Amino acid sequence: MREWYASLLGQSMLSAVDEQLAEILPRLFGYQAVQLGQIAPQVDLLRNAGMLRRVVVDPYTGAADPLGDRGDSVHIGAAAEELPIASGCVNLLLMPHTLEFCADPHQALREADRVLAADGHLLILGFNPHSAWGLKHAALAWRDYAPWNGRLYSAARIGDWLSLLNFRILRRQRFYMRLPIANRRLIESTRFMEKSKPVLGLVGGAQLILARKQTIPLTAARSRWRPRRASVIAGNFAHRQRRQRDD
Repeated sequence: MREWYASLLGQSMLSAVDEQLAEILPRLFGYQAVQLGQIAPQVDLLRNAGMLRRVVVDPYTGAADPLGDRGDSVHIGAAAEELPIASGCVNLLLMPHTLEFCADPHQALREADRVLAADGHLLILGFNPHSAWGLKHAALAWRDYAPWNGRLYSAARIGDWLSLLNFRILRRQRFYMRLPIANRRLIESTRFMEKSKPVLGLVGGAQLILARKQTIPLTAARSRWRPRRASVIAGNFAHRQRRQRDD
């Protein structure tokens, strides 16, 4: 995916992804943001997030240097299915094409649920299978090169997985209306298609899902008995009985 995002078509897609993230991330705040996989080392996708600390978890980070500072973020070498991160300490988790290329997407989502703090946000980026990009994927899936050798999942299917983990879907965004053809003239001449998003947005080549980890507050049950008042009533009744016996 790094090589593809460095290509002509990939750079065009990356620009659209960056625009979408620039619209969403400034509204999210917290202490720590984590990105699973680095699809474009030259672009910090989390730079617009209102977080104090940014971490990139990438299985291709060198084993000799599993933890190191690079610019304003920390890089850790690990897989999405087994994150070396404490539970409940991440406020924002970005998964760019993680589900499409990991061995076990269900386990990756369970790990995301584990490391996210209460009311933490999850951002999932992927290709839309119900688009021209999905058609090209179906035609070229047998060829072993990215991005066509991944497994594409619809937004509805991902939403079902997230609902089982008690996530609430806040936003489903489909974008990048251009055709998956690496031709500079065609890419430039179809720039106007981005304006048709309100009409043809469902067939956008990329999709972005924003979800929030829900927490169920523990509400104390209201007591049905009032022992103190009951004891007062019982005491008054016993006092009246004694007075009647004395009389």
